[in-house]
Amino acid sequence: MFAGFVTRLSRRFRHRDGGNVMIEFALALPVLSIMLMGMLDLGRYGIDKSAMLQGAREGAQFAGLAPNSPNLSATDLTNVNTTAQTASGLTGVTATSSLFCECTSGTAVSCTSTCTGGLKHYITVTTTRPFTSVVGAAGLKFGSMGSWVAPTSLSASVTMILQ
Repeated sequence: MFAGFVTRLSRRFRHRDGGNVMIEFALALPVLSIMLMGMLDLGRYGIDKSAMLQGAREGAQFAGLAPNSPNLSATDLTNVNTTAQTASGLTGVTATSSLFCECTSGTAVSCTSTCTGGLKHYITVTTTRPFTSVVGAAGLKFGSMGSWVAPTSLSASVTMILQ
């Protein structure tokens, strides 16, 4: 009688392992959540960066096609910046552009200079935008292994020759 009781009890305990799955999931859930948040942030960052780079490219192309190119006026540069902001398709984007020149020999000069062999005009268009991470401004701390702080802004820059 006692042997039958022990056998039934041991069978009962052997088949009750459903709680192990819940414990393992509870231990793995924080790690999986951190990985998911990191993937979301990285994906958003990549998509926004790509859109801002496209906006900067569009602004530089606009400068190359402007009627006064390569001698752009202040109004032309304002239009370049507006094109870069609009072409990114994102809100909160600011754009800046700057002109610089160099001789064909590679020497940086003023854009009103004359060079033997010719003068090359360049424009640099830079777009910037604030970035808010899913993780937050505090970032993640990994104890003695260090920490990770999410970026707070994005920027993309394109330099193009105008002539």
